[in-house]
Amino acid sequence: MADTGDQLLREIDEDLRREQWLKLWRAYGRYVAAVAAVLVLFVLAFVGWREYSQKQLGDDGHAYWLADRLDTLGDRQGAAEAFGALAEEGHDGYVLLARLRQGQALADSGDADGAVAAFDAVAADESFDADYRLLGNLYAAVVLLDGDDPEAVARRLEPVARQGSPWRASARELQGVLALKTGDREGAAAIFEELAADPATPTTLKARAAELATLAREGS
Repeated sequence: MADTGDQLLREIDEDLRREQWLKLWRAYGRYVAAVAAVLVLFVLAFVGWREYSQKQLGDDGHAYWLADRLDTLGDRQGAAEAFGALAEEGHDGYVLLARLRQGQALADSGDADGAVAAFDAVAADESFDADYRLLGNLYAAVVLLDGDDPEAVARRLEPVARQGSPWRASARELQGVLALKTGDREGAAAIFEELAADPATPTTLKARAAELATLAREGS
């Protein structure tokens, strides 16, 4: 009878942990859209200050618009193929943006492996600015976080979370989520509290970090 009671308590505890993780993921999911918006602004600025011929800009811009249109209409696979073609044939800034959008479209279509490969290609391409290469690592980590390979997530986050990285706060937040997912609630709470107290942390991320720190402490 005692064994049955212990098993029931363990099952209840596991259910509570799953519920807490779902609450965390819902809170964290808002971050992905925020990063996507920032990404577009940064990369469009990157495209803007480069000097191209009008024909290159026109052709690449039109190809990008067509791929984006497919994505808007819900054809994720078609969008991924179109962005992939632009990444292969386009010029400089559009190549970067197309590769990142290709990864997003693949992730949205359920092709996590393809998405990670696209983001890893950005991280490995030395023709891109170092900060944008770090974005490739960050996006790959976001996709991998939902899988069962925490070491792969940690490996991609490590360079992004270093001092001097423009995406450090976002990477640290992901490291906190990873710690919480793998059961290290104390480590997760410490990361979130550090983010909440850091003056350099963006305001929205600071507020979210405080919430996540509380969630981590409540589960300890």
